[in-house]
Amino acid sequence: MLKNLEQLILSGNFKEAEALYHEMDFQQFDDEIIVSAYDNRNMIYYTFLHYLIMKKETAELHNLAFSLCVHALTPVEGAYHCALYHAQRAIELTNEEDVGDLELILFLYEVPDQVVSDEKALETCHKILALEPSNEIAKSLLKKLQRRMK
Repeated sequence: MLKNLEQLILSGNFKEAEALYHEMDFQQFDDEIIVSAYDNRNMIYYTFLHYLIMKKETAELHNLAFSLCVHALTPVEGAYHCALYHAQRAIELTNEEDVGDLELILFLYEVPDQVVSDEKALETCHKILALEPSNEIAKSLLKKLQRRMK
């Protein structure tokens, strides 16, 4: 199925690729998109995800677009900024109640492009800890931020 999905996307046949997407388990689709994007280093995968998001916007698709940007497409100028957009949309779609989505902001705080401010990271740490007081990622970054902002 990987080769078929890959060929459909690379040829721009999004309607057939979408039909295949609807037949697949989302995790399998996620894995295949990431692997194919690593193999081909082609923006068409991002374009296909955008096509799917325009048809039915979901936090899952935004999370996949985020992953694509921060992994396979990192060498592309602006990839982290695109990832930030997708993280923010996923957070909005889950009403700021999904810790995993909120953690995406903390990940982007630590990337070299500095796409997330200290203030936004601090605010996000507090949101995460309100939902999950034992969250080690937020607790660790919160300590770091408090030392940095003194």
